[in-house]
Amino acid sequence: MNLRVLTLLLLGCGGVAVWFCGQTTSAGGQTAAPAARALAATDDEDRPADRDALRIAAREFAEAFNRGEAKTIAAEWTEKGEFYSDSGAVLRGRPAIEKAYAEHFKEKPGGKIEVDIRSIYFPSRDSAVEDGVLRLRTVGGEMPTSTAYSIIHVREDGKWKVALAREWGAAAEKLDDLAWLIGDWVVNGKDREVLLSFEWNDKKNTIKNRFSMKEGGKTVSSGTQTISVDPMSGELRSWVFEEDGGRGEARWFRDGDRWVQESVGALPDGTPTEAYNVITRIDHDHFVFRSVDRLIGGEPAPDTTPVKVSRVQTAPVPTQK
Repeated sequence: MNLRVLTLLLLGCGGVAVWFCGQTTSAGGQTAAPAARALAATDDEDRPADRDALRIAAREFAEAFNRGEAKTIAAEWTEKGEFYSDSGAVLRGRPAIEKAYAEHFKEKPGGKIEVDIRSIYFPSRDSAVEDGVLRLRTVGGEMPTSTAYSIIHVREDGKWKVALAREWGAAAEKLDDLAWLIGDWVVNGKDREVLLSFEWNDKKNTIKNRFSMKEGGKTVSSGTQTISVDPMSGELRSWVFEEDGGRGEARWFRDGDRWVQESVGALPDGTPTEAYNVITRIDHDHFVFRSVDRLIGGEPAPDTTPVKVSRVQTAPVPTQK
């Protein structure tokens, strides 16, 4: 399969695109309202010292989690603090919270978490509500997962503590679950290469992908792809537009460690296309793409062979002696 066909498949059902013209269905819209609240909220300008203290606490939580320190994490709660997990379990008190984290670290060692605070507001002098997203990356090739969270903080003896924390949405397909794509990717051929560059918009509610194909070092095709939640359906969708006129869109759904995209589109000459595109994540820096059940102009087309896509590695900045 040549790279022109790969690019067509990789980025959407149009000329340079079948891959990320996908969409994901959120589970019953259960997380739509809380997530929308977190995304819409903006920090006030008041109480900067308290905001800084809460951000430091979030960073210390992530650092303790990444080191596997259950006792340090539990110490961030009040003595009778509560934790409502995505599974429905309720933990009450520091000992129960410490035990749960210790069991998690024993069963799934080496995981890394990222805390993305979306809003902080203060209902009273000694209370605060923090909303955001947690992203968990496990060891191996498993897909990263994300959950929305909300925390009620209270001030005890001059220090902010967690009184109640709640997580939800791990089973739903979400835009944040694609955060691992942020960065630059490449597929190299003998004389051609496909380049993909994913980045967040300022509000982190859309991922923009700029893609191109080069032959002999010269760009021969390019376009853009937007991945976002459809405000009408609540589904995660993507739309692709190429400079030569091709276009595509699709919906995404998650199947274990794979993303499957139900894609439709058109080539620059108007020929309709359909396909199911499968992305299988190998690890943080590699994934495999394949397109199956393809139709071009209503006629069946062969499945593509698996193609490995690699993250572009940036050279470390040399230290000055």
